[in-house]
Amino acid sequence: MRIHWALTVVGILSVLALGPAQAGTMTLDGSGALALQIAANGPIAKTPTGAGVRGEITVTTADEVKPGLTTTFFVDETARFASSYSRPELRVDTTRLPDGLHQLRVEVSDGARLVMSTGGIPLHIMNQVPAAAMQQARPVEMGLNKVYRKILLREIVWFDNHEADLEKHAFRDHGLVYITLTDLARHVGGSIVWGPEASFIQVERGGTKLRVIPGSARVIVDGRPRSLGGPAVQIENRTFVPVRPMLKLLGLNSQWNSGNGRLYVEANRR
Repeated sequence: MRIHWALTVVGILSVLALGPAQAGTMTLDGSGALALQIAANGPIAKTPTGAGVRGEITVTTADEVKPGLTTTFFVDETARFASSYSRPELRVDTTRLPDGLHQLRVEVSDGARLVMSTGGIPLHIMNQVPAAAMQQARPVEMGLNKVYRKILLREIVWFDNHEADLEKHAFRDHGLVYITLTDLARHVGGSIVWGPEASFIQVERGGTKLRVIPGSARVIVDGRPRSLGGPAVQIENRTFVPVRPMLKLLGLNSQWNSGNGRLYVEANRR
């Protein structure tokens, strides 16, 4: 089954660096255990985390899905299509979309249980880029590196009235302050569990179990779906999450001080 749909532009927190373009198909690996395959009649430009495309493309899973499981295609955190077929696919007419960064994610589930996911995969729409320039894939010519920029800040997060000691700088995106999961757990306590074949990261603190899905704003808290208000993102092999929504789900208080531009957290650690 195939459908056409329109995407909404979202900011991906990275500076693009494109590789050689190629026609035909390209397999994309996200942060999860599931891979996607994109087919196109025109060139596909490889990026560090996704693909640059133009014209009409077809998106499908790289491998067949086990019978009885449901495959759901997400675009910018909105479910667009679900199928129980072993090789479901979506046809996308990118000429109907504005140039810029979009996000794809595919989840395979068994009822309410998530089996595997691609994680968030950037899709760069490049219809306004000349075909010759896309083949050369030089971002300076295309200007794509000027569209979205990661905004780095000094350590603006304070825990129990002490400036946070962060392994990676915090940043703000769409009004949300992000830090790494590792930094969060280190400052408020708790444990993090990564599984080599899992498509989520589990955080445990004070009896609360919270599953973070890279590329998604949805989290699972003690078996119930909740929202972070913004997606968890992976940058340089680190998973960044919106601090305040995560703290609230873990039962901790925080307060933003607009006067000095700091986020104060009550970590309650003695």
